[in-house]
Amino acid sequence: MKAAPNVTPSTVEAEEFWQNHEKLQKGSELSRAAYCRQNGLNYFRFCHWIKKSRQNYSVNKLVSVKLKAATDRVAQKNLCTLELSSGRCLKIHDIQVLSIILERLS
Repeated sequence: MKAAPNVTPSTVEAEEFWQNHEKLQKGSELSRAAYCRQNGLNYFRFCHWIKKSRQNYSVNKLVSVKLKAATDRVAQKNLCTLELSSGRCLKIHDIQVLSIILERLS
Protein backbone atom coordinates (compact mmCIF):
# COMPACT_ATOMS: atom_id res chain seq x y z
CA MET A 1 0.00 0.00 0.00
CA LYS A 2 1.41 3.39 -0.95
CA ALA A 3 1.10 5.91 1.88
CA ALA A 4 0.19 9.58 1.44
CA PRO A 5 3.13 12.03 1.87
CA ASN A 6 2.17 13.08 5.43
CA VAL A 7 1.29 9.58 6.59
CA THR A 8 3.94 7.38 8.17
CA PRO A 9 3.91 3.60 7.70
CA SER A 10 3.02 3.17 11.38
CA THR A 11 -0.01 5.42 10.90
CA VAL A 12 -1.15 3.35 7.91
CA GLU A 13 -0.67 0.16 9.95
CA ALA A 14 -2.67 1.70 12.81
CA GLU A 15 -5.48 2.67 10.43
CA GLU A 16 -5.57 -0.86 9.01
CA PHE A 17 -5.54 -2.29 12.55
CA TRP A 18 -8.51 -0.19 13.67
CA GLN A 19 -10.41 -0.64 10.39
CA ASN A 20 -10.05 -4.40 10.76
CA HIS A 21 -11.35 -4.23 14.34
CA GLU A 22 -14.26 -2.04 13.22
CA LYS A 23 -15.27 -4.69 10.65
CA LEU A 24 -14.92 -7.46 13.21
CA GLN A 25 -16.95 -5.52 15.79
CA LYS A 26 -19.78 -4.90 13.34
CA GLY A 27 -19.85 -8.58 12.41
CA SER A 28 -19.78 -9.67 16.05
CA GLU A 29 -23.12 -8.05 17.02
CA LEU A 30 -21.39 -6.82 20.21
CA SER A 31 -21.55 -3.20 21.28
CA ARG A 32 -18.34 -1.23 20.82
CA ALA A 33 -17.69 -1.30 24.56
CA ALA A 34 -18.26 -5.06 24.85
CA TYR A 35 -16.08 -5.75 21.80
CA CYS A 36 -13.26 -3.61 23.23
CA ARG A 37 -13.47 -5.37 26.62
CA GLN A 38 -13.44 -8.78 24.95
CA ASN A 39 -10.43 -7.90 22.76
CA GLY A 40 -8.42 -5.79 25.20
CA LEU A 41 -8.83 -2.57 23.21
CA ASN A 42 -9.04 0.97 24.52
CA TYR A 43 -12.69 1.93 23.93
CA PHE A 44 -12.00 5.65 23.48
CA ARG A 45 -9.16 5.05 21.00
CA PHE A 46 -11.39 2.63 19.08
CA CYS A 47 -14.15 5.26 18.84
CA HIS A 48 -11.60 7.90 17.85
CA TRP A 49 -10.36 5.82 14.88
CA ILE A 50 -13.90 5.01 13.75
CA LYS A 51 -14.80 8.71 13.80
CA LYS A 52 -11.56 9.62 12.03
CA SER A 53 -12.05 7.05 9.27
CA ARG A 54 -15.64 8.20 8.67
CA GLN A 55 -14.54 11.85 8.44
CA ASN A 56 -11.80 10.97 5.95
CA TYR A 57 -14.18 8.86 3.88
CA SER A 58 -16.93 11.47 3.70
CA VAL A 59 -14.55 14.32 2.83
CA ASN A 60 -12.82 12.36 0.07
CA LYS A 61 -16.00 11.03 -1.53
CA LEU A 62 -18.00 14.22 -2.13
CA VAL A 63 -19.15 14.70 -5.72
CA SER A 64 -20.62 17.84 -7.25
CA VAL A 65 -24.00 17.19 -8.88
CA LYS A 66 -25.94 19.51 -11.18
CA LEU A 67 -29.69 19.12 -10.71
CA LYS A 68 -32.31 19.66 -13.40
CA ALA A 69 -35.99 20.51 -13.02
CA ALA A 70 -38.32 17.52 -12.56
CA THR A 71 -39.97 18.11 -15.95
CA ASP A 72 -36.62 17.64 -17.71
CA ARG A 73 -36.06 14.25 -16.06
CA VAL A 74 -39.41 12.72 -17.01
CA ALA A 75 -38.51 12.24 -20.68
CA GLN A 76 -35.01 10.89 -19.99
CA LYS A 77 -34.14 7.22 -19.60
CA ASN A 78 -32.85 6.11 -16.21
CA LEU A 79 -29.25 4.96 -16.83
CA CYS A 80 -28.37 3.89 -13.31
CA THR A 81 -29.81 3.79 -9.82
CA LEU A 82 -27.49 3.97 -6.80
CA GLU A 83 -28.84 2.68 -3.51
CA LEU A 84 -27.26 4.73 -0.73
CA SER A 85 -26.55 3.52 2.79
CA SER A 86 -29.12 6.02 4.08
CA GLY A 87 -31.82 4.02 2.30
CA ARG A 88 -32.31 6.63 -0.41
CA CYS A 89 -31.86 6.08 -4.14
CA LEU A 90 -30.01 8.29 -6.59
CA LYS A 91 -31.25 7.91 -10.17
CA ILE A 92 -28.81 8.94 -12.89
CA HIS A 93 -30.26 10.09 -16.22
CA ASP A 94 -27.23 11.80 -17.77
CA ILE A 95 -24.30 9.81 -19.21
CA GLN A 96 -21.83 12.59 -18.36
CA VAL A 97 -22.92 12.60 -14.72
CA LEU A 98 -22.70 8.81 -14.60
CA SER A 99 -19.16 8.84 -15.99
CA ILE A 100 -18.09 11.49 -13.43
CA ILE A 101 -19.52 9.48 -10.54
CA LEU A 102 -17.89 6.26 -11.74
CA GLU A 103 -14.57 8.06 -12.16
CA ARG A 104 -14.75 9.45 -8.61
CA LEU A 105 -15.66 6.06 -7.14
CA SER A 106 -12.71 4.26 -8.72
